[in-house]
Amino acid sequence: MNYDVIVVGAGPAGSTAAKNLAEKGIKVLLLDKAKFPRDKPCGGGLPTRVKKRFPYIEPFIDSVSYGTTMYSSSLRYKCDLLREKPFVDMVLRKDFDYGLMSLAQKAGATFLGGKSVIDVVVQKEKVSVMLEDGQTIETQMVIGSDGMHSVVAEKTNLSKKLEVICISLMQEQPLTSKQLTAFFTKKRLIYLFIKAHGIAGYAWVFPKKNTVNIGIGEFQSAVSKARPKIPLKETYEKFISTLKEKKLLPADFPVENLKGATLPIFPLENTCGDRVMLCGDAAGFINPITGEGIYYAMVSGKIAADVIAEALKSNDLSSRFLSRYQTLWNYDFGKDLKALGRFNNQWGKDSERIIRLMTRDKKFAKLIIGVSGGQISFRKYRTPLILRYVFLSFKNLFRKKEE
Repeated sequence: MNYDVIVVGAGPAGSTAAKNLAEKGIKVLLLDKAKFPRDKPCGGGLPTRVKKRFPYIEPFIDSVSYGTTMYSSSLRYKCDLLREKPFVDMVLRKDFDYGLMSLAQKAGATFLGGKSVIDVVVQKEKVSVMLEDGQTIETQMVIGSDGMHSVVAEKTNLSKKLEVICISLMQEQPLTSKQLTAFFTKKRLIYLFIKAHGIAGYAWVFPKKNTVNIGIGEFQSAVSKARPKIPLKETYEKFISTLKEKKLLPADFPVENLKGATLPIFPLENTCGDRVMLCGDAAGFINPITGEGIYYAMVSGKIAADVIAEALKSNDLSSRFLSRYQTLWNYDFGKDLKALGRFNNQWGKDSERIIRLMTRDKKFAKLIIGVSGGQISFRKYRTPLILRYVFLSFKNLFRKKEE
């Protein structure tokens, strides 16, 4: 066999896994259907904990935002949150993913771009990975980090029908430094519009170094069956008009080069089998409130590499041994994802009250933004958050009585 491990998909999950495996002296092949550098539809906002956990990404960060303004659906309420420390790190996926893949190469992994995997066959002593060009490569172990519609997951019977997804539409548009500072200040403030134009989701404006990323995402599980179906592009165009009216974009800002993406919302029940493991989007590791997934992708890639290294050393690549991966990611971030997932349907409900309370109490605002954005653990801060909400609700009730 030419390789100990084949990693399918060179996004943040796959490149992180390949880098860590190669650093342990394991022979790794990293495959991707695209030739790098390549772009990927994404907002490009990273929670600051990504850099904290993986400090080597620093050179690939495009810009830093130091605060946000969050609007309610009616635009009646808005919550401002400014910080002296970084609030969100911004990346361009073309540069970020290429940087991570290059690190994997430098560590010793072999990269092959423009290679589509069409089949994966797990046998007792090996795994055969078949490519679209007719080539078959044998390996001891395969990692599927090939996105939501993972070929690895499908061919190894780990996938399931994804009924709960987020559909998004976005564009990355160049703006001059002068324009970016005029509209978003030197702090590069980001804007979030909760339930923009009535969608079961949110819209965003992410200013970067030389571009602005604008997008809109809707969580299908929270969409009211009674609501008329409106094409997302139509809603996006209305959103751009709103931004222009609020003087958050130049009047001549074009709607062009739109890109769409779909994201899974809940983790798969099983993310490993004999000689196979899934990471990142392929495993359903996405924040079910925001749709952010890079943190979970990289962490799952690192955990996968650690477990596989142990498995190779023990000469045991059975699902029983590899299930340690499932235990470790569940302890690390899985419980948080499942806890947040219970609130996914809130996107279909009225959010005005929450935003109103956030405008009146900075502590509550920081807790909401922190747990929903993945900056702090929801399980750890759930009780303080609930208590704060109850306190503010009673305070608001008495205020109404006094009025």
